[in-house]
Amino acid sequence: MKKLCFVTSNKDKVDEAQKILGIPIEIVDIDIDEIQSMDLKKIVKHKALEAYRRVKKPVFVDDVSFEVKAWNGFPGPFVKFLRLADNNRHELLLRMLSAEKDRTVKVIAGIGYHDGKKLHVIEGSFIGTIVPRRGDKGWGFDPYVIPHGFRKTLGEMGEGFKNKVSHRARALRKFKKFLDSQK
Repeated sequence: MKKLCFVTSNKDKVDEAQKILGIPIEIVDIDIDEIQSMDLKKIVKHKALEAYRRVKKPVFVDDVSFEVKAWNGFPGPFVKFLRLADNNRHELLLRMLSAEKDRTVKVIAGIGYHDGKKLHVIEGSFIGTIVPRRGDKGWGFDPYVIPHGFRKTLGEMGEGFKNKVSHRARALRKFKKFLDSQK
């Protein structure tokens, strides 16, 4: 595969994908219709179908679900509407969780890939704990989540280590394995 189209406007996601997939990625920055659902697979499937319809060549998309156990999985895929990439929003999340003893979160990355014939959905996830900000590496909620089994937040780990344990890294490695199997 010479180049793979990734429909996103997030340059951090593109950098992460290129490093893990090891192939050139063409950024396709277009608005696509996105359904609202608590079902991440349903969202990713819809986005991939819509992206392929618009781009007309093999394309992949991604989305994320941030499932807080104490809130029965909320906000899930609606996490983007909380705009947790804004630092003050993380503080709001921590205040909202202040009465909760259990700060467990499941973070899931869903990748939708349409090769022109078939739609494929791949997921990667990890379970962690939401904590006050620690670390200045990464982006989004990285400084606020410690993956279970570790002592550091994703924001303290550094890119190399984060790219081994994060939800998106796990999904991208599965995606790479899938792409390699199609050669």
